Amino acid sequence: MKRIYIALALAFPLSAIAQKDTLKQETIDIISKYQPKLPNAAKLNLTASLPTVDTSRPRLGYQVPALNLYFMYQPVPIRPLALGKDTSSLQLQNNYVKLGYGNYNTPLIQAGFGSGRKDKYNFGVLFNYTSSKGDIQYQDVSQMNILGSGTYFTPLFEVNASLGYNRNQVNYFGYDHAVHQYDKSDVKQAFNEVVAKVGLKNRPQNDWAFQFQPQAEFTIFGDKYKRMENTFVLKAPIKKQIFEDIWLKAEGMVDLSVFKEDNNDQINNNIAAIHPAVEITKPGFVLHAGANPTWSNGRFHLLPDIVNESHLIREKLILSSGWISYFQKNNFRNLASENPWFNSYQDGMLNTRIEEKYTGIKGTLGNHFNYNTKFGAITWHNRPLFVNDSTDGKSFYTRNEEELRAFQLHAEVGYIQEEKFQARLSIDWYDFNKQKTELKPWHVQPFRASLFAQYTFAKKFHLNANLYTLSSTYYVMRKEGVDNMGKTKAVQDLNAGAEYNITKNFNLWVNVNNLFSSKYERWHGYPSYGLNVLGGVTVKF
Repeated sequence: MKRIYIALALAFPLSAIAQKDTLKQETIDIISKYQPKLPNAAKLNLTASLPTVDTSRPRLGYQVPALNLYFMYQPVPIRPLALGKDTSSLQLQNNYVKLGYGNYNTPLIQAGFGSGRKDKYNFGVLFNYTSSKGDIQYQDVSQMNILGSGTYFTPLFEVNASLGYNRNQVNYFGYDHAVHQYDKSDVKQAFNEVVAKVGLKNRPQNDWAFQFQPQAEFTIFGDKYKRMENTFVLKAPIKKQIFEDIWLKAEGMVDLSVFKEDNNDQINNNIAAIHPAVEITKPGFVLHAGANPTWSNGRFHLLPDIVNESHLIREKLILSSGWISYFQKNNFRNLASENPWFNSYQDGMLNTRIEEKYTGIKGTLGNHFNYNTKFGAITWHNRPLFVNDSTDGKSFYTRNEEELRAFQLHAEVGYIQEEKFQARLSIDWYDFNKQKTELKPWHVQPFRASLFAQYTFAKKFHLNANLYTLSSTYYVMRKEGVDNMGKTKAVQDLNAGAEYNITKNFNLWVNVNNLFSSKYERWHGYPSYGLNVLGGVTVKF
């Protein structure tokens, strides 16, 4: 409409000029605008569908060229590995008899009999006897041991018990034989001991349950001179896990001894203690922190009990340190076990309190080496020191050292190659730096080292050797009111042994002790045997 209007507007003036005189002027009225509209588009309805599946199988042709390969080896056919034999049903060797004989008129008889593997119980009996006769008059010793023990299993508990008898016979031969003459009845000493034990252990269903293991022990100990001592020991440890890596522990202990000699008053020696502690075990870190409240003959002592291990390099370098203190009981039985020629137990004997402060490193090197070192300070309070009797020197009595201090160094390194070869070197050294009562630590060894090695050939032939190095010790003998001090000699002692398994049930063995034939004195006046050889057979069934 706009185009028509413009065209008319352009044409109208032209015609008006041409017909100015003949035509009248006209007007055009636009009534409405033109609005064009498109018709509706036709919609196409499309329905998609998949083409028909072609199920015909095409024929494909291949041409593979022939390739001839020639191998210089023949493949081994695959076969299943043989399964190991189940040895649980095989007959176990629960019994053995060991017989031997050596110089110094030394017989050896050992026998052990056991019930074997049982679900409800097990028990065993052990017998041992040996004796020797030395070159010096009355340098004779004999030892006999009989032990029976067993365990009974229930779903909740393990009950164990044992009964043993020990007899050790020695003679007081450490006197000057050119000056003194004694009959054997005058120097004979025999210790008899009966030990009965009974214990109980619960079998918790999981690690979080209470674990307790009480044990009671009753001992009767006496000698030829009708000195008798009865000892009762009761221990009751309890352990409970409260978190995944934290345990609470506690142990109650009583150790009661009564000594009686002739018509003299009895001597009581009692120790009681409670050991509460907390243990924290984490990967690379272990801490045992507790206390040790102890009553020794009515005197109370609060003792430390702290031990820590920290892995600087996991399993290879472990820092170990601790501060611990405990009591060593000095009753008649323990003193006679340390020195069998001890012959004077008197009232007023104090128990030894030992305090250790130490640190060190330990760990493994590679797959075969392991090591352990320890350096610390150790203090003995009221330690008994053995001194030769002033009459003839053949027996010992004790002097009380109120305080003995020393620096301690312990080092050991071991090598293990499965069951074929193993070796271990161990060193213990004490630097005594302070004494309060005595001049020297009489008969206390400041240095001791040992080297052990064992080798097995073809699982049948076993060799072993042990080299000892023992330092000298100070001794004192009082004569005419004056202490005469001396020093024993340092010594090296080499022992060796061999064993050959002829069959599974029969083997031959031999032990050679003191190959250097050095007759050293652990206790002044009592030299050891020289070179001694002992050999025999062992039968297992």
